[in-house]
Amino acid sequence: MAATEAITLSVGGMHCAACVARVERALTAAPGVELATVNLATRQAKVRYKPRLTNPAALTQVVKDAGYEVEGVSREQRAPRSPEAEVKEFRRRFLLALALSLPVWLSMIPPLAHAAGLSHQAMNFILLIFSTPVMFYSGASFFAGAASAARRLSTNMDTLVVLGTSAAYFYSAWVTFFPDTVAAAGHEPAVYFDTAVMIITFILLGRWLEARTRGRASEALRRLFALAPPTARVRRGEVEQEVPLAEVVVGDLVVVRPGEKIPVDGVVVEGLSSVDESMLTGESMPAPKEPGAEVWGATLNHRGFLVFRATRVGQDMVLSQIIRLVDEAQTSKAPIERLVDRVAAVFVPVVMMLAALTFLAWYFWGPPPAFSRAVISMVAVLIIACPCAMGLATPTAVMVGSGRGAELGILMRGGEPLERGCRLTTVVFDKTGTLTRGAPQVTDVHTWGQWSIDAVLAQAAALEEKSEHPLAEAVTHAAKTRNLALPRVEDFQAVPGRGVEAKIDGQPVLLGNLAFLAGQGVVSDEIAGYQDRLSREGKTAIFLAVGGKPVGAIAAADTLKPRAAETVAALKAMGLKILLLSGDNKMTAAAVAKSIGIEEALAEVLPGDKARKVAALQAAGEVVAMVGDGINDAPALAAADVGIALGTGADVALEAADLTLIRDDLDLVPAAIKLSRQMMRIIRQNLFWAFCYNVVAIPVAAGAFYPLWGWTMNPALAALAMAMSSVSVVTNSLRLRRFKGGNAGGIETRPEEN
Repeated sequence: MAATEAITLSVGGMHCAACVARVERALTAAPGVELATVNLATRQAKVRYKPRLTNPAALTQVVKDAGYEVEGVSREQRAPRSPEAEVKEFRRRFLLALALSLPVWLSMIPPLAHAAGLSHQAMNFILLIFSTPVMFYSGASFFAGAASAARRLSTNMDTLVVLGTSAAYFYSAWVTFFPDTVAAAGHEPAVYFDTAVMIITFILLGRWLEARTRGRASEALRRLFALAPPTARVRRGEVEQEVPLAEVVVGDLVVVRPGEKIPVDGVVVEGLSSVDESMLTGESMPAPKEPGAEVWGATLNHRGFLVFRATRVGQDMVLSQIIRLVDEAQTSKAPIERLVDRVAAVFVPVVMMLAALTFLAWYFWGPPPAFSRAVISMVAVLIIACPCAMGLATPTAVMVGSGRGAELGILMRGGEPLERGCRLTTVVFDKTGTLTRGAPQVTDVHTWGQWSIDAVLAQAAALEEKSEHPLAEAVTHAAKTRNLALPRVEDFQAVPGRGVEAKIDGQPVLLGNLAFLAGQGVVSDEIAGYQDRLSREGKTAIFLAVGGKPVGAIAAADTLKPRAAETVAALKAMGLKILLLSGDNKMTAAAVAKSIGIEEALAEVLPGDKARKVAALQAAGEVVAMVGDGINDAPALAAADVGIALGTGADVALEAADLTLIRDDLDLVPAAIKLSRQMMRIIRQNLFWAFCYNVVAIPVAAGAFYPLWGWTMNPALAALAMAMSSVSVVTNSLRLRRFKGGNAGGIETRPEEN
């Protein structure tokens, strides 16, 4: 049995940051639980636990004992539950509450009340009849939540709502039935049914709108889950059958017809076609597929018929790994959210105490009618102080931002890299495979005498076909692209590390570095000068000599990727310092750095020393992002404040990184940093307004400014303000859906058009 296991619980009944804190505390305190993270926006709890000490049933009971419902348990990645049913329920209850509340509210306008021609007592009874369904049917969920919390000697947002509305409703009911007792106590027999029902109505409006916007926030992840087809056509023996996607196993032969989606990852064994991989790579042109080519699940086969052998299925598919990273990012907590958790733990009891003090202050020192003013002010404090907005401030921004990032091809591992990403001061690039293509290409061909470029390339390629020299592939590829016919080679002999010698058309031919030719007596100031110039440019040269005379030189280099210089310029424009980190010699590293506008290059750095170079920068006070793609980059990626891995790199590099760029596009690096900055900006805005709202609104509701300017707050207005604060936080987070990542492109999650 595994040392630890993980499950996801779908939790019902959470409405505010206090609810999140309570569920999280309960799960964390349970025996065997190593980590529990609860997200208000997704209504999910991620739990990692030791199976020998606890199990899903026990964890489900822990959540129920905390006063909440568990609506689902899953060990696998699942899309966040669509809030459609919740949206419909809140809408129905809100519309009923609105229909019954409007007559109550209109009756409180004196001209309209007099026009009805009813006595004051009769009008109160009618208002009671209209208000009761609003309180105990439309508002039933508030009473259920408050009662559940009370049974466990705790409080939540529902507690505040129930205390406030009940105070107004039951006092008004007492006045309706026993008006003389109130008058005898020296108080005006006024009723506040309008306050009670409008509070319920406005809070239901807020929850309805919040559920709708929350559904939009999690839409990107749900669409990712919908990308893969539900079934696959599998050939087993001589039988071809359609099976559920979960039943496909590694080694199965999968058949894909024209126009169908590829169900799992694999390698083509039969057929020719082209596959639209834009949802994964951002590349608009379909990729040709033939036997031996790799295909990925959820991509779209175009016109050909393909048979491929499944190599990765289920949670091992590339799409599943992408979904896992997005899911982890959306459910993880940024460090800034811990502040909200600490506040939420004591917020509701403190508000209840403030409400009690408000009542006493108005009752003993307020102007007449003191009791009525005391009740109204107390109710306003209870209602306006709801911590919903605080609980939604961070998770909604992370959810929308990480979903948008996935659509652009940027995968985030969690909340902590997000915070560090917005504080970056330095970006360190690995050279080979990150800024460069990772394989040398011919860049220059120089000739002497009557020799042509094609003739030099043809003879060099004929020799390199038999060579294991590092530049052999670059030379033969260059000859192939020019469709050159290669001459016949005789008496071939390789000199390891130096060059080759042979005969072509009966003449002795040498191909190698300058030292090799010099050792064979082929020297001249001209080829030595050419060697020096190429070295300064970071290029490697090999020389061709025929009959003892130099006839040509071929220069090769690991060429830069497209838009490398533009990427560096974009990062500099963001105020970041850029460094190059390379194992190459200083001259080559400096040449590459200069060509793309990087002022500082750290060269001749061994793979094991890369992490130490990053640590040295951090010790100097820099907040460092490391961009790499290879196995040797993994320690540096892990050591950096933010590790950014290219999705074309090694798996170990992707595992060590905080941000993964799905495709090999350097434009995604500045886009990822811009996105993290924008997400943190939105989070800070949300938290500022959520805290500011409570800091300002609670004193106003309590009447702190009444002695100075006569300011007070109607409880119904307080309920509307509270509801709108939650909606405004989610709406502000949804602005991240409009984030533009320059030329970035990645997972396409728009619904398909039929």
